[in-house]
Amino acid sequence: MTDFAQRLTGRILALALILAAPAALVSAAQAQDQVVNFNQAEIQAVIDDVSAVTGYTFIVDPNVRGRVTITSQSALTPDQYFQVFLSTMRVHGYAVVPTASGAYQIIPEQAGARTSNPVNADIRGDQYVTSVVRLTHAGTRDALGVVRPMVSQNGFVNAAEGGNVLVIVDYAENVARIRQVLRDLDRDTSVVEMVELTNVSAAEMTRIIQTIRTRNAAGEDDTVFNVTVAPIPASNTVILRGNRQAVAEMISLVRRVDGVSRSNQGFRVIYLNHADGENLLPILEQVVETMAGTEGMSRRPSVSYHAPTNALVINADPDIQRELELVIRQLDIRRPQVLVEGIIVEMSDTVAEELGVQMLLAGSEGDAPLAMTRFGSSTPDLLALTGAVASPGDDDSDFNDSLRTAALNSLLGASGGTIGFGGQNRDGTLFGLVLNAVESDINSNVLATPSILAMDNEEASFLSGQEIPVTTGEVLGADNSNPFRTVDRQEVGVRLAVRPQITEGNTVRLLIEQEVSSVAGTVSDDSADLITNKRSVNTTVLADNGEIIVLGGLLQQEEEDSVSGVPGLGRMPGVGRLFRSEGSQTRRTNLMIFIRPTIIRNEADMRAVTGNRYNYIRGQQIADDPAGTSSLETIVDMMMSEMPETGSRNGE
Repeated sequence: MTDFAQRLTGRILALALILAAPAALVSAAQAQDQVVNFNQAEIQAVIDDVSAVTGYTFIVDPNVRGRVTITSQSALTPDQYFQVFLSTMRVHGYAVVPTASGAYQIIPEQAGARTSNPVNADIRGDQYVTSVVRLTHAGTRDALGVVRPMVSQNGFVNAAEGGNVLVIVDYAENVARIRQVLRDLDRDTSVVEMVELTNVSAAEMTRIIQTIRTRNAAGEDDTVFNVTVAPIPASNTVILRGNRQAVAEMISLVRRVDGVSRSNQGFRVIYLNHADGENLLPILEQVVETMAGTEGMSRRPSVSYHAPTNALVINADPDIQRELELVIRQLDIRRPQVLVEGIIVEMSDTVAEELGVQMLLAGSEGDAPLAMTRFGSSTPDLLALTGAVASPGDDDSDFNDSLRTAALNSLLGASGGTIGFGGQNRDGTLFGLVLNAVESDINSNVLATPSILAMDNEEASFLSGQEIPVTTGEVLGADNSNPFRTVDRQEVGVRLAVRPQITEGNTVRLLIEQEVSSVAGTVSDDSADLITNKRSVNTTVLADNGEIIVLGGLLQQEEEDSVSGVPGLGRMPGVGRLFRSEGSQTRRTNLMIFIRPTIIRNEADMRAVTGNRYNYIRGQQIADDPAGTSSLETIVDMMMSEMPETGSRNGE
């Protein structure tokens, strides 16, 4: 490199250092603390200086103008400088509001409270924030009256009574002070009191208070109704919990209602909601019988039942009425139900094999047969075939027709493979041999899922099947006159009878009778008597809610071998097979019965179970229908659209 080039490069580097020095000095000045002094300076100049020191970007409203004075005796950090700037803007009626981009808007204070402010952000100083405070014990109306004077001129506070919350928009420091006041205010100062009733039952008093509270929900002065009420039927008392003053007012109201309810009325009608009055009547009569000897009783108590309205009529003194009502209310409860589902699985396999040989050798016309082998289980019948062959073809007598018909039926009844030959030689000798081999394999898989919904401790039964006629007797008069037959109907199918009892811990005690029956066929070909298959289980089990348990089962295998042959010849090695018929049969049965109870305690459980079954059937119909419609859904929609609205009893 030449000397000129070196000097030129050095001057360029020096010039670059000189140009970069002011920026470095400014950056160093920004990072250092500094003393701030402004005397009647333009706001825009102060904003520019704060932006240079803190690095923040400011968007200034055109209405922001004026002069400010700031004096500090010690150096301020950039963060302290920014906080002083926020306070200065607030003093002059301006708000500094952060934006989503990270910049800050400087706008008049009236508009600052209504801009997008951070919600529940951990911000301090003179910035607007939005705070949501949820109250646990104090009421929103009382809290609103306390904190409203504490809000700044341009801030605001609103109450959301539905969620018992307050929404506050104000400067961060003021919001922190208001939140502290609300924490001290929102404390549980409620008291609990018990009031013993004399004339009105605890349940009825609770219903009266709830009715008044519901109708007064839109009222302005409902302090007295912000009290929790719980009845204790055993002691005929009510528990009140709430603010001390509200509880005192509620106690006064309860005692006034109980006082004016004193009555000498000798009878009372109680409508039942769940129980059957006919079943309750014997119990109440026993209770009345024990009360009959009580001293001071003006009349003998009695209880009657009115079936059309399912109501009980009590005729007794007021004290006895209340005691009987207490018994009735404790018995008149919604009883749980149990959905019992049975699963019956039966798998059977039947394998049969048969191999037989028949031979025949007959003499000429007019001579007796010389030799023949014939087995009852073998088809076709060689003797029937020989008779048909031996009959003259041009003879249409009834006897020859019978021979031909027997031969034809024998061939039609043959199964498996059949090989044979035979004929008649010139001198009229008949001969024939038939080989028949049969193998069969029958598999069956039966699955049944009976289910029934039963009330707790109530017996219920389910039957899906047929009634078949079974002959029980036949009578024939003298000279075959006046014959008649007596027939009984027998149920055949799937039957489920159950009585569930719900115990503690969601365990169900089940008294179960499960039966599966079917028709196997007739006793014999020439008899009309039927054979029925029957499998039943009668047991008592314990099952957890929703669990599948096995009730019992049957694993059965039957093997049967049969051999028919000519004595002596059938046992000969090798050729002995020509003189015997062999058969074997194997039957395997696998039967299992399962059960699953599901406890239904309320409307939600019932809707869930019903909806599950309804959606299953509906889905099957939609899948099978090319148009993708469900006839069940159509019928249900039609029924629901035509169903009138129903009201509750006595306007409740």
